[in-house]
Amino acid sequence: MTTGLKPFIGITGGIGSGKSTICRIFSCLGIPVFEADKAAREICDQDTAVKEAIIAEFGPKAYLPDGSYNRAWIKGLLQKYPGDVAHLNAIIHPAVRQKASEWFAATPDAPFCLYESALITPQKKPEPISQIITVDAPLSERIQNIQKRSNMSYMETMQIIDLQPKPKNYLWGADFVIQNGKNDQVFPQVMQILKAFTCLLLLLVGPSASAQIKAMTFNVRLDTESDGLNQWKYRSKHCGELIRYHQADIIGLQEAFLHQITDLEKELPGFGWFGKGRDDGKAEGEFSALMYRKSKFKLIKESTFWLSDSCDKVGFGWDAACRRVVTWGQFQEIKTGKKFFVFNTHFDHLGKVARRESAKLVLRKIAEIAGKAPVILTGDFNATPDDEPIQILVDPKNPARVIDTEKISQNGHYGPYSSFNGFTKEQEGKHIDYLFVKNGPVVLQHTTHSETWENKYPTDHFPVSAVIRIP
Repeated sequence: MTTGLKPFIGITGGIGSGKSTICRIFSCLGIPVFEADKAAREICDQDTAVKEAIIAEFGPKAYLPDGSYNRAWIKGLLQKYPGDVAHLNAIIHPAVRQKASEWFAATPDAPFCLYESALITPQKKPEPISQIITVDAPLSERIQNIQKRSNMSYMETMQIIDLQPKPKNYLWGADFVIQNGKNDQVFPQVMQILKAFTCLLLLLVGPSASAQIKAMTFNVRLDTESDGLNQWKYRSKHCGELIRYHQADIIGLQEAFLHQITDLEKELPGFGWFGKGRDDGKAEGEFSALMYRKSKFKLIKESTFWLSDSCDKVGFGWDAACRRVVTWGQFQEIKTGKKFFVFNTHFDHLGKVARRESAKLVLRKIAEIAGKAPVILTGDFNATPDDEPIQILVDPKNPARVIDTEKISQNGHYGPYSSFNGFTKEQEGKHIDYLFVKNGPVVLQHTTHSETWENKYPTDHFPVSAVIRIP
């Protein structure tokens, strides 16, 4: 389901918050509104495949003798077994998204379209939705609104509210919040959002249209008991928080076992990832995985190669102590349609020959795979700027060279230059984590993130990021 350049904006909020009223205002101002909850009701009543799936999952009582959806019975069942909500959503939501796609294709020209649903949140939204508007109202007023229109008891009302996401889930990470309490004026808030998205569309379709990408390289340190209080189980949450706080869009991970990536997934809703375990090409060993924000990028293709003479299969390269890989993907910016490649790697920590030959191989493979398309290269290269592998990568005499983003950042560099801390402090002269570009990306910012909490580091490397614009 794609939306092209015209944004598809989610509007959400708890039951009784006034979403429908806000949507009517937008509709009067010429903004088309897809009512996902209404569509879901129609699908449950009319879609044969959905009806069959619901009956198979919940039994024949899910439908009345006249063939209509037994909402009262289903509601009672979900109140008794809240875990069944996910099963029901898994049946209904794909059909709703398909209907939304068909609806969107038929909508007239508008600065944006709205997707109304109480079940989406800024952390959990359908792929085509680029941003979220949350409608918020005090709980006491929401209860009054529900009881006024539905003639339900207080207990019934609270049971329905409890089935929905918590208020903090609606608010945290929302791009816009409309306060809809008794004393709030909503029309000026609506007009402000309308103006913001109208300006956004003008930028998107303009000749210089380009979205900014925040790319990050992040060695998260393998999970090992020998790290004691620095073990992954004590750090995983903080690694996710760091990525989330700095709003990274694409992250090249190093030293991540599969379960570590899974842990980060939980901390980073809305992100996808890909890669292969270096030891078997499947799930064993460390990954040099790539994570990406699914609302911002479409993954076109991806693959992995090994840093060795036989790079298309699992193996050791040269004098390397470990098997090493490069994970790469071709992406498309959803807003602009622009395509680019990202490569992520981790050079060997012991093999001097391996690091030198790895640098040469990476340049050859980037030229072979990406051609003249824009490229971002992230990684832990286990080499300082003056070391041979880095000099090979940035050699100005080599037309296949890449460029260190720190050197061309329009706003310079922020943070320490060294990127290794060993869980103790910045290690002088240990600048070994990099982001490189090739074929035209513009670099706006370059940062080494050296935050700690309670004097503890999220990992033994500082993540490094760059704000990049694809040409």
